[in-house]
Amino acid sequence: MRPGSWLKDALLAALCAGCAQAQDLPLFAAVAATQTTLADAQERARLETPGVVFFRDGFESDSSLTRYFEIRGRNEGWVQVDHQAGAAAGSGALRCFAPASSGSSSGSGASYWFGPEGKPVVYFRRYLKFAADYDQGNLNHTGGGLAGVAGDNPWGGMGQAGIRPEGNDRFTCAFEPWRDWQRYPAPGYMYFYTYWVDMEVSSDGHYWGNFLEPPSDQRLVPQRDRWYCLEQMIRVNDLGQANGELAAWIDGQLYLHFTGIRWRLAEDVRPKRIDFGIYIHEAQRDNTVWYDEVALSTGYIGPLARPATPVEEQSWGEAKTRR
Repeated sequence: MRPGSWLKDALLAALCAGCAQAQDLPLFAAVAATQTTLADAQERARLETPGVVFFRDGFESDSSLTRYFEIRGRNEGWVQVDHQAGAAAGSGALRCFAPASSGSSSGSGASYWFGPEGKPVVYFRRYLKFAADYDQGNLNHTGGGLAGVAGDNPWGGMGQAGIRPEGNDRFTCAFEPWRDWQRYPAPGYMYFYTYWVDMEVSSDGHYWGNFLEPPSDQRLVPQRDRWYCLEQMIRVNDLGQANGELAAWIDGQLYLHFTGIRWRLAEDVRPKRIDFGIYIHEAQRDNTVWYDEVALSTGYIGPLARPATPVEEQSWGEAKTRR
């Protein structure tokens, strides 16, 4: 694990307030368990036990967009249901566009809130395709992730770059690619970009998202112009214990598994939101990605080739698209 202290937009933000929070707490490091789990059929079967799918969207019509409480870039036409690009399934996929911005940040995307009660364990599946010419330069947040927050505010915990969570407020984890300053071809290798109460401080005194990543010989760099099934799981810890979990699969193959995580210090902090889209820190050129077959479940979902799991639609009714 290493601190992600490289984010230009965060470096420009004077967000020192809260940098010293929770200093009196003992820190617990996440434990890399991927190889142990891959060698343990029983443990892997536990991780991959199906649950109840409580949200699914295949982006077959524009009505999909009304299901999300926030669509970033909709008014500009940067987020669209696309029937021309070739979907992962069906006829439609969600196109997210980040236009060139003379080196400034650029992006678009969607957020879905699945209720103020949240879930103690959530599996978030999405299909993702990078355009054939996708090239973020160095820095991006593209791939999607889960957010755990306290309370009933769908926007809770947003805009907190550089500040460590206190444990009673939030945690976030995105599954996305990193180029390591162009040592890897675009879009980079997949890893977890993570904020939680026990994260490490960066060399500048801020708390930029920590890297939870595979060893260098086990990193997958997605091919562009190809659909990938990405699935991510977060299981919160029991209060007073560091027994939370984090896992990811790519095309149905376990890619990362971390244990021993203390996600929270308060019962109310649970996964309640997903965010996905495209964000380029220094947008020198246009970039596009597509998402399809987004699903949320209390257990493992897997790629579409797996037998279908029951769907229990639970769209929390009060959050509406912000235009």
